Amino acid sequence: MLIFFHRNSSYWYLLVLLNFVYIAAVLTFIPMLDRQKSAIAHFVRYGYIIAILPLLYLQVKPFLHTIHFQEFDPVILRFESAVFGEVSNIWVQKFVKPPLTEFMQVSYSLYWITIPLAGLIFYFRKEYLLYENLMHYVTITFFLSYFVFIFFPVAGPRFFIADQITAQYRGLFFAHYLREFMTHAGFRGGAFPSSHVGVAVVILLFMWRFKPKVAVAVFLPIVIALSLATVYGQYHYFTDVIAGLVMGISIGLYGSFLTAKRVKNNQSIYNRHNE
Repeated sequence: MLIFFHRNSSYWYLLVLLNFVYIAAVLTFIPMLDRQKSAIAHFVRYGYIIAILPLLYLQVKPFLHTIHFQEFDPVILRFESAVFGEVSNIWVQKFVKPPLTEFMQVSYSLYWITIPLAGLIFYFRKEYLLYENLMHYVTITFFLSYFVFIFFPVAGPRFFIADQITAQYRGLFFAHYLREFMTHAGFRGGAFPSSHVGVAVVILLFMWRFKPKVAVAVFLPIVIALSLATVYGQYHYFTDVIAGLVMGISIGLYGSFLTAKRVKNNQSIYNRHNE
């Protein structure tokens, strides 16, 4: 698709080349990893897709305005004004203070540790089927988000209503550097739905079903803080968060339910073999 829809990317040919290299590597190494019996090979076999998601994320940008040339921020702004009486991102600025900015920015960045943390919890307890399925449904959530980005591009508040964001987002220690990273890592048009929230909720629901104590103690606070931070930091509209929640709950409930059935079926087979 990049070959035909590359007018928004000046480095499209590099992405095409990287895709061919990636496909060749997958076709070469996945069968090799499947034949290996080591724990590391198995971990890489089912977790490699997470490592290359940034590459896939970058490839969304060239497609953002190929189907719809406009952005749909006005639709969201009208919706929030009609439902809430005010756009959440304008209202939230009255609470901006350096300590809260520090907390919220760190909370937003914790998203990046939720995927490996949940995966490692399952993996090191030798619950390999849970690990495999978690990676599977996290990947589906990312892919669905990217698909919606293309068909419903939303710039996000930090781009579309930048002239109305007057609060100074100064933190205490790390907030400045984290915001600078997000400024360069993110791009305009990928705000709806919030993939951060969607993926975090999928992980939370998996942990809630299979590791409820860990879910309540670790992942629930992260998801709550992350969801608030996306609006506080002007990365998403409140509507983006709601869409991410709906997507994450749908995929998380469905995926964890099917995974529980697979675990039960595998246990039944194991018990029959050992009778």
